[in-house]
Amino acid sequence: MEPLVLKGLRVIDFSWVMAGPMATKMLGALGAEIIKIESTTRPEFASRGGWFSVINNNKKSCTINIRTEEGQNAIRQLVAQSDVVVENFSSRVLKKYGLTFDDLKIINPRLIYVSASGVGRTGPQADYLAYGTLLQSYSGRVNLVGTPNRYLEAMGISPAWTDPITAFWEVFAILGALQHRRRTGTGSYIDLSMLESTVALLPETLLRTALGGPMMPAGGDAEIGSAPSGCYRCRGDDSWIAISVRSDDEWHALCGRMGRVDLVGEAANSDAARRWRNRASLNSAVAQWTLTQDTRKIERELQSVGVPASRSRSINDLLVDQHLKQRAVFTSLPGGQRTIALPWADRDMWRGNLTPSPELGGDNDYVFGELLGYDREERERLVEEGVIQ
Repeated sequence: MEPLVLKGLRVIDFSWVMAGPMATKMLGALGAEIIKIESTTRPEFASRGGWFSVINNNKKSCTINIRTEEGQNAIRQLVAQSDVVVENFSSRVLKKYGLTFDDLKIINPRLIYVSASGVGRTGPQADYLAYGTLLQSYSGRVNLVGTPNRYLEAMGISPAWTDPITAFWEVFAILGALQHRRRTGTGSYIDLSMLESTVALLPETLLRTALGGPMMPAGGDAEIGSAPSGCYRCRGDDSWIAISVRSDDEWHALCGRMGRVDLVGEAANSDAARRWRNRASLNSAVAQWTLTQDTRKIERELQSVGVPASRSRSINDLLVDQHLKQRAVFTSLPGGQRTIALPWADRDMWRGNLTPSPELGGDNDYVFGELLGYDREERERLVEEGVIQ
């Protein structure tokens, strides 16, 4: 693919926490120039640790006091020569400073403005205060997964899946708006809801429930419609393997490897629908077998006979995994920082543009000097007056 397909695109990034920064990181990986608007007085911007560094690659950092009139004017000048604005403030913040889409489209009619919020900018709950973890509950996802749940607790529930899911929808919407602008010459306003981003991934569950179908019990690890299916303990210390059987061929191969061809001939297991109804008994039989097996060995053997199976790997396992190593999943940035590459590659194994996360205010001279044309004396005055923080 053509590297840096978004080169020449400038994005003004007001976003913080995770969803917005992840989205702009992906845009930057495709060549867009990302200018992150920050403040030295906000504690969330002061931390530049590991969490910040992996979601804020490919960006420049500019510190502007948005509460000052000159700071607001500087932002307007930036927006006038930019393509996209991304923000996830509460609905009152940018309205108070005259930096809404309706304000800014006057100075830049081609502007694409993404306003991300918990539940959307309209509706009776428009001012609902929530982060991703809370919205997982609102969306019904936690009800499906189950809580308390030791598997979720082991992962966080932060990483809140709502945030990265929203980031992907955000990039998708921006790319669509860019195509619209290319055809019409006009910008767009995008009202992005984190709640709806999560609900959008539950269509099968919503449809089944709306049609009066049964609710699945919370907390299971089985794949709906697959039986046997689950994550089963193997021989050894905390060794597990995931197995999921859908087709008759997979079922016959699994029974052969288990030495339980007797199960194939039982009427209760004669097709996928019957196996699903009989899943408790089948899962029990598989679990008894895997307890005596080495997880690496049966992963290889089941895969070789066409049964979907994968051992549960630890993070340490991933770091030395030869498949991931060959595909250059883990990469080094300038300065030696190790990070995760983007999860796609072209035929030359190009995985996007990745640069280290920026120092707080590290690009102030570029933004105020080169882009806005302020001379050094003017920049020094703005620093003294707290406009440049």
